[in-house]
Amino acid sequence: MVEVRNLSFSYGKGDKVIDSLSLKINKGEFICILGHNGSGKSTLAKLLVGLLKADEGEIYLDGKLLDEKTVDDLRGKIGIVFQNPDNQFVGVTVRDDIAFGLENRCYPREEMLKLIDEYSELVNMKEFLEYNPENLSGGEKQRVAIAGILAYDPDIIIFDESTSMLDPKGVREVNEVINQLKGKKTIILITHNLNEAINSDRVIVMNEGRIVLNDKPEKVFREKDVLKESRLDILESMKIIELIEQTPNLKNKHELEEFLWKLTFQK
Repeated sequence: MVEVRNLSFSYGKGDKVIDSLSLKINKGEFICILGHNGSGKSTLAKLLVGLLKADEGEIYLDGKLLDEKTVDDLRGKIGIVFQNPDNQFVGVTVRDDIAFGLENRCYPREEMLKLIDEYSELVNMKEFLEYNPENLSGGEKQRVAIAGILAYDPDIIIFDESTSMLDPKGVREVNEVINQLKGKKTIILITHNLNEAINSDRVIVMNEGRIVLNDKPEKVFREKDVLKESRLDILESMKIIELIEQTPNLKNKHELEEFLWKLTFQK
């Protein structure tokens, strides 16, 4: 569904923010891209949706090259939910906001109303359709933004640090919606929070514009030295495992470590 070949990008004449990066994402995959601030992960998102133009390399969406000629058509295949929910609202009510993308694509009114009801219910916001978005919590705003993206049915959805400005309740609400979409859409979740990556199919770790890890969560999170070098935190279970390893005369260390590891990824 997404293929990136030897992509490079820099802002002005500065160092490369994306440096000869290549990756493939299959249809229906739930990919999590992890990285510290400045690692290039959000820049990659903007390149994928055509908001920035690469200095070198190519991006293919569903087998078609993303360029100046195809960008408008290909944007219909990909939706993005940004970091700050307040920057995404254009409607006076929640209903108006979800309808915005559908109106731009000239959907028939009856179909539009049906889609608004369907996706507002999916994200548990149907009872808020007549609310002014300014009166919603951060988590509720992001759920409305997700409903607006889902309504026009893109094949790929990017969540670009979409929980970083939310309180714990809002983070939980948004992640519950994202996990509901697993297997139904191609999902690219961009974050610096390892806990949000646990349910993904594959984790990609970026550092200084390059991919340093690319594997299943269970394998990536064992690479604690690489994660620390990439200025990322490690999972709480890994911190406990480190304490177990450092504790002398503790019996059954290996069994305890394996139990904690399995518990971390228990569905």
